[in-house]
Amino acid sequence: MTSSIVADTVTEESREQPSVSFEQSLPRRWVHRAANTEVLVTSFDKRSENDFVLGAQLPRAHALYGPVAGGHDPLLFVEAVRQAGLVVGHVGFDVPYGHQFIMDTLEYQVEPEALRLADAPAQIVLEIHCENVKRRGKTFAGADMHVHGYRDGVFVGRVTLPYSCISPAAYARIRAGCDDFTDMAGQAELPDPVPPWVVGRDCPSDVLLAPTPHERIWLLRDGRTHPVLFDHPVDHVPGMTALEAARQAVRSEFCPDTILPVGMRTHFHNYIELGRSCFVRIHDASGARDAMRVTLEQEGRVAVDSTVRVRRVSD
Repeated sequence: MTSSIVADTVTEESREQPSVSFEQSLPRRWVHRAANTEVLVTSFDKRSENDFVLGAQLPRAHALYGPVAGGHDPLLFVEAVRQAGLVVGHVGFDVPYGHQFIMDTLEYQVEPEALRLADAPAQIVLEIHCENVKRRGKTFAGADMHVHGYRDGVFVGRVTLPYSCISPAAYARIRAGCDDFTDMAGQAELPDPVPPWVVGRDCPSDVLLAPTPHERIWLLRDGRTHPVLFDHPVDHVPGMTALEAARQAVRSEFCPDTILPVGMRTHFHNYIELGRSCFVRIHDASGARDAMRVTLEQEGRVAVDSTVRVRRVSD
């Protein structure tokens, strides 16, 4: 599985970028966010039937994805791409609001040097090409989205994101029989976290791992009260929460050293249900210290399977 993650040094030529705007954020509804401050995408343009260019701004400080070793957190770039995919769906392909976007796989790689902090937010141009576009009648049903990001004409990273869109009625059928945990009130408290410094965090509320008696296995603290991971109520653990949990598990392996998650390939097999135990497990790395496999397992099955490629850095 680790062979599917490309090398963490990515060669991509600098290039002249198309004109995009970074003046203001797009409407939060377009990216399924409740807080204006969480919207990273700033502009949208459709170049052809399946090709788009968007602007995104990465802030120098963020409530969760703060700077790492003098650079923007790679997962902040991934979050910008995730939001861009929603804009492409709603605005580029006219997906109605209320439809659900379902990720099958998310693979990314970044060039850390291009994400170095500067004296202003990072302005990122996202060039998006969609392949294998599927429709149900005239309605967009999904595509394989390929994204290349550039900062001042310099390559930042790429993301491959196959996703599908389904109607509210279809989603209700898929989720039939699942407990509704969208109401956060009255739920049991989250288990106590591992010490924040072990997973590269400063605040206990940002820690998604709780200890278990077993080495390399943690209980997922699903983040249901976190203002970024749960910007608005949803009925399952979001995909970005799974990525952050995988990153924290790998980070614990390198403690006290700092690492950057320069690449991930993640398969989303099943929803992770709220209010039910989910275990985060690191598997034998077979001597490879630059890539580790992490699974999130619930009720005896693998819900998320991720290979994380890292680069050790100095603070």
